[in-house]
Amino acid sequence: MVRPIWSAARSERPWKELPTGLWLFLIAALLLQLGSQVWVHGATESRFRSIEAPHDADSYRALSLGSDRLWSYLLLIRLQLHDAQKGRFVSYRALDYGRLADWLLALQRMNPDSDYPAFLAARVYGQIDDPERARQMVEVIRRIFAQNPQRYWRRMTEAVLIAKYRAKDLPLALELADALYRQPKTVSLPRWARDMKLIVLDEMGEDEAALRLIGSLLNSGEITDPDEKRFLLDRMSKLQQELSNTRHLGSAPDVK
Repeated sequence: MVRPIWSAARSERPWKELPTGLWLFLIAALLLQLGSQVWVHGATESRFRSIEAPHDADSYRALSLGSDRLWSYLLLIRLQLHDAQKGRFVSYRALDYGRLADWLLALQRMNPDSDYPAFLAARVYGQIDDPERARQMVEVIRRIFAQNPQRYWRRMTEAVLIAKYRAKDLPLALELADALYRQPKTVSLPRWARDMKLIVLDEMGEDEAALRLIGSLLNSGEITDPDEKRFLLDRMSKLQQELSNTRHLGSAPDVK
């Protein structure tokens, strides 16, 4: 189970021991951000204030005075509030997704145990109907996943779906699904996560590659669940039939 982003680690200073000055500073910074973004009216989207480039994670860590999790949480709130400026919400299309990606990765490095940056990339910013921006969020998830596949495999499965449905890029979806499939046995994944490669191959019409993958899975001895084995055998039978029909149609003489 992923721990909440605001939970304190043993190596960090408990919240109740934080200096009063730090609390006042954090609260004032957050209130200032809210005030400047929500209560100022009148600007058009063309004058939308761009996201500034983030500093490196070490700089934010130094400012946190030992409370990395709390500081990263507040910075993530600030990042999310960026699309609420001049008293209204604007389209995610107005956001600089390159800098947004930099922010998510910087805050992930600041607090490596947090699932929140990957969550935002997958469930919020990755749902935009813009293939290029969707790819940028996929890359954020891919990089976070590479740091800790065991913790972030669920976000990687969501990245496969984003690549397929939002970026409309099946080769990219296959790359991501293949990364899941190739994880070593030391990474505990459910079979359906590893089998996403089979689903994408099926979507791409790569019947022969899908057949080879199914054969490899069945011959590996790793498939012990009867229902999963039955599913794979059924899928193999259908693929073989589809290939047989295709070859038969391809070899049939033209009728004039």
